Amino acid sequence: MVLLSIAIVFALLITIVLPIVAGIWINKKHSVSWRIISYGALAYFIVQALITLLLSGVNALVENGALVLTDQRYGILQIFLSIAFAALLGVIVRWAGMKYLKDDLQTLNAAYGIGIGYGGVESIMLVGIPLLMTFITMISNLNLEAAAAALEPDVVAQLEILWGIPAYVPLAGSLERLSALVMHITVTVVILQAFIKDKILYLAAAFGVELLVNGLVVGLAEMGLPYGWVILISAVLMAGNIYLLYRLKAFEFIENPKDVSA
Repeated sequence: MVLLSIAIVFALLITIVLPIVAGIWINKKHSVSWRIISYGALAYFIVQALITLLLSGVNALVENGALVLTDQRYGILQIFLSIAFAALLGVIVRWAGMKYLKDDLQTLNAAYGIGIGYGGVESIMLVGIPLLMTFITMISNLNLEAAAAALEPDVVAQLEILWGIPAYVPLAGSLERLSALVMHITVTVVILQAFIKDKILYLAAAFGVELLVNGLVVGLAEMGLPYGWVILISAVLMAGNIYLLYRLKAFEFIENPKDVSA
């Protein structure tokens, strides 16, 4: 229980505290306003709303018999569409915001702010808050023998399963979220290149980066790949994104984005 608790606390630091600290850092160190960071968070919620709407349409086609699929194939299709829609819409919404909002968002500093806002709120909403709520429930019923007398058997059984989870599971999840945060920053910086270079192909590149990273991690996890491999792949993908940022000179915070080149 002690090791699992430590692992969960560490995961909470990565999935909740780190995005907030990153926002504070980009705000204080590089003068990116919280409004710009909030644009990234808003973009995430817009994308999620659109994905829900599109998947509801696909679900309606299946229920009406217009699209005939087995349960297994439908499950695979949902995963694929979720990943593809997230990548495509994530690029389009961020590009549209950087192009049409009145603030000067076509700078490296702003790209970092948007990426941190987008990836940070995703980390907090998808993993951080659910994990925190689960951990509070686990801690509140730490004594399983006492809990057995007050709770339903199914709830007690669920608590036993939760406390039996290996400590490396939340660690793997936190590393995956860290990798995703770096990926969202990278994707936003690649989108920035579409303005700097005036080449629409950079939007396709940004789509490809997100599709590759999320596709590999989620796809292999769904295939039952051991957590050790998930951790390794997440680390390799994160290193690849950091290298891409390096190639784009995205560690050189400057006022004129025209100076940022590959």
